Parts: sequence; structure tokens; C-alpha cells
Amino acid sequence: MSVTAPRVVWFHREYARLTGGHVKHAHYFEHVSRLAGYSRRIVHDGAAVDECLGRERAALWPAACGERATRWQPGERDILFLAGTDWRYHAQSGLDDIGIPHVNLIQHVRHGHPGTELHGYLDKRAVRICVSEEVADAVRATGRANGPVLAIPNGTDRSPAQVDVNGSVGFDERAETVTIVGYKRGDLAAALSRRLDEQGISHLALGDFIGRDAFLGLLERTRIAVCLPRSEEGFYLPALEAMAAGCTVITLDCVGNRSFCRNGHNCLVAEPDPESLARVVGHAAGLKPPNRRRLHANAADTVQAHSLETERKRFHEVLLDIDRLWEETAPPARSSVAPAGSRQPGARLVDFMIVGAQKCGTSALARFLAAHPAIAMAAREGHVFDAPDYSTDWSAAEIDRRYARRIDDKPGAALRGESTPFYMYLADIPMELRRYSRTLKLIVMLRDPVERALSHYAMERGRGNETRPLWLALLAEPWRRWRCRDPRAPESAARRHSYRSRGLYSVQLRNLFAAFPRDQVLVVQTEDLLQRHDEVLEKVFVFLGVSVSVRVPPEIVFAGVDLGGKHALMRWLLRLSFAKESRRLRAILTAPGEGPG
Repeated sequence: MSVTAPRVVWFHREYARLTGGHVKHAHYFEHVSRLAGYSRRIVHDGAAVDECLGRERAALWPAACGERATRWQPGERDILFLAGTDWRYHAQSGLDDIGIPHVNLIQHVRHGHPGTELHGYLDKRAVRICVSEEVADAVRATGRANGPVLAIPNGTDRSPAQVDVNGSVGFDERAETVTIVGYKRGDLAAALSRRLDEQGISHLALGDFIGRDAFLGLLERTRIAVCLPRSEEGFYLPALEAMAAGCTVITLDCVGNRSFCRNGHNCLVAEPDPESLARVVGHAAGLKPPNRRRLHANAADTVQAHSLETERKRFHEVLLDIDRLWEETAPPARSSVAPAGSRQPGARLVDFMIVGAQKCGTSALARFLAAHPAIAMAAREGHVFDAPDYSTDWSAAEIDRRYARRIDDKPGAALRGESTPFYMYLADIPMELRRYSRTLKLIVMLRDPVERALSHYAMERGRGNETRPLWLALLAEPWRRWRCRDPRAPESAARRHSYRSRGLYSVQLRNLFAAFPRDQVLVVQTEDLLQRHDEVLEKVFVFLGVSVSVRVPPEIVFAGVDLGGKHALMRWLLRLSFAKESRRLRAILTAPGEGPG
């Protein structure tokens, strides 16, 4: 009986100094060794510059006997793995016309810049893996990529540090008050260092690359890590590693950070000038323990969501499907507009979602949209991203499979949508929606928060989930939510007893606008839908890009319990408690902004 030889993935690397790009390349080299039926070979150009670099190279790409090679010699079933300028070696090896699958790891948006060497390689046939959705978007936007463009967000091999009860991870015991990771923005790092000297703030400025172990050890001794990426970084891994190390992270906005760095949630984002950075350093140093604990806990969740195991799993899926992906090449110039009634290859199953808020008429709006001949709506709330078993490991294809069971085919429908008003309330869901589809459109319905809270309370009373009188239920709400370990659980306080907190629309909208451009989010006032039904529906149809000539008759938007004039005092107190929130909401709804790029 014959045994099929392992399929070899061939790597190449020219190593002169440690960079983040080398670390990620080494991760993919390691991933291959964890997949049955596959083996690996690597070619290093020339000898290491010195003994230290030689040790670093051996540590990054540990290879067993037979895994190092002097040149590429692929067989007909093998796979070539290229990153950065590895295409030079590819051409030198005379492999331009070889027909075996090529995997191209892309770590920077520079590939999308016309006139650059990296941009020129997009014409080469390959299955492209981008380290963030932002990089993938930049590559797709060129219209030149010859082959599928996939996104596998960078993972880290670092486990998140434990958050202690005092609100930090051994924060006060750490030797370094501030570490400036400034080797990519040397001038800015130097200017910040001078400003911190003037303010008497102890700090260490890292102006050049150091060994990986030394760098990670430094982060573990640091309280505040100031990470300075270039503005067009593909995925700034040091910021994620600093989160894993338990630092309070300060960073700058850059293309590849937007999917995981959220200002005030898991890090602090400053403007790229020394004054702004110094001001944020002072703010970070003075954080109160509960605020620091919350920041670090959210950072730990972010690290967990970007585990190396998740990255490995997704890469393995690519390797196992490589032959089909390899055939999915297309002419370099492709239209970005799909013909009417068709769907582009790689398009997600769901085109839009009604994401909130509960008791604001979302069910009625879903029924109105389902009546449009061009729209297929899920028959009931989808509850995919808020499912108790939801995992950030789920691929977009897996999410589509779950939605396929909820959305029936509708002849002539060009769009598919669903309504789950809990999505807007959970802080982590907007970024998960973005990971699923960056072109997703979101509809938000907002109602007077006082009336919403009372309607929510009446619903839970009617279901038997609430026995307390209204005043006591509102007093108990913060305590119930604090005790809620898993907001996705079917009987969680986040679902049942969030009467007032669900009406804090400003923070929920801030999360949405951090994940999606504002032109992909439509906010509808429930009162407007009640009073100007046809006008509001036409606005929604225009937003979705379907015909406005269809008229859908109005119906009762709210079918819940009518509280009449009950709870007059509680209404007044609630309205008083929402006064500041109302101002915050107005500021957000009227503020200019494009959201993430």
C-alpha cells in the first residue's frame, strides 16, 4: 500500500535584523508544522550577519533535519509561500511560470500604492492573505490582485496577563513607568521623550529594534507603553503585545490598528504630536483603579480574540482548500459593481442588519422591509452574533451557514437582511460585524429612552421575568448587570433587566461608529416612523439602494402593554437621569465624521 508524501510548503527569508514582519512570517512557518499531511522547507539567503543574528534566526525559524534547504525545489503538489519582496527570489529561481499554488502574505497597505515595488507584485497569480481587513481592502481597491484576497487578522502567541483586583496587572510594582516604543517614529519618540523629561516623568525611549525576548520582557516591566506606529501600518503587533503584557497602552491611529485598538475601551489613542501624547500619558498615569481594571480587562479580551491559535486555524483552512482557491483567479481588472440581482464572489450572505434598539419598533420595520420585493428578511431575529456559543473563531462562511437557516430564498430579492436589536447593546459585537463584512449596512432605531425603559419593564413583567416594582427594578439594575457573568446567556440581566442602560444610546452609537463609517449606519427615530411612515421608509429604501416606488402600508408599531399614565413619578425621575445622556446623543448624531477608513 502506497503512502502519500506530505505536501511541502516552501518558505524563503532574507534576515538582516528583527522586525515585526519577520515574527509574523515565522508564525506562518510554525503553523505548517501543526497541520497533518503538510511539511515545510525554508531557504535563507546567505549566512547570518553575526552570531547574534544567527541565534535569532534559528529561534524564529526552528527547523528539524531536512527542513532547511539551499534553494527552492518544489514538487508538483507543493505550495510556495511568499511575503514582501520574496517575489525577487521567486524570479531568480526561474519559477515565474510554475503552475503550483502560491500563497502571498501581505502585511502592509503599501501594496495598494501605485508605483511601488510591492504594488507591482499584485499582478502575480497568488492566494493572498492580508494581516487585517484594512490591508485586504487596500489590496482589493487596486483592482489588480490576481487571485483571491483573504483577511486573517494577526494573532499573538502571548497570553493575556491577569487583571488583579486593584485594577492593574502588578501595575505599581513595575520598574518602568513609561516605555516609548518609538523605533518606527524616531523623531516623534524623541520629541515626546523631551516633553516627558520637562514634566519629570520617568521613562525609557526605545529608538531601535531589540531582541524579541528582551522586548517582551521590557513590556512585562512597563506600566504605560506608548506605541508609535506609522500611519499606514498594516497591523501594529507591538500594541497587541503590550496589551497582552498588561500595560496601559497608548497608541496612535493607524490603518491596521482600527480593527482592534478602541480608544477608551482597551487602550488610549492620542494625536501624533508630542503635546497630545504627553497629555495622554499624564491621563494614563492618573487613571483610577476601576477605570484601569476595565481598560485592562477589555485589552485582555482583545488579546484572547487575536490568539495565534485562531490565526493558525484560519491558515489551515486556507491550506486545506488551497487547490480550489488557486483556481479562483480572475483578470486583474474587475468591476466592483455587481449586476442587478447578482452577488459578487466572496460577498456575504447578509447585506444589512437592524441592530437596535429593543422596544423601538425594530420588529415592525423588519416587517415593512420584508414587504419590499427586492428584500429577503429573516423570519425572526437572527441571534447569531449574540448566541451563547458564539466564537470569534467562526469564519464568515460559518456565520453565513447559520444565517442561511434563518433567511428563506425570495425570488427576485437583491438584498438579504435580519433584525437583532441586542447587537447594538453588546460592546464587542460591532467589531465582530465588521470582521464578518466591512460593507454591511446597519439600521438603528431610537425611541424616547424613558418610554423604551417602561415598555421593556412591562414586557419582562408580562413574561414573568420581573417581580420587583419599577422603582426597585431600576435601583437593582446596576447590581444585576454587575453580577451578570455572561451577557450572552439566554436569561442574563443584560437581556432581561437592562431597562435604563439600553437607553444610553450614545455609547452604543460610539461603538458602531468606531467599527463602521457613518454612511453605512442609518439612524431612524421611532416617532418619525410613526408620524411620517412613507417618508421614513423611502429614506430607508434609498439607504439600502432599492426601489422607492414600492409602498408598504403602515401598521401598529408597538403591540406591547400600554402603561397609560402609570409611573408618573418614575417617568419624571428617569427623564431627569437621561438629561446628560440626551446631550451626549445629540452631540454624536450631529458630529461630522467618517468612522473608520
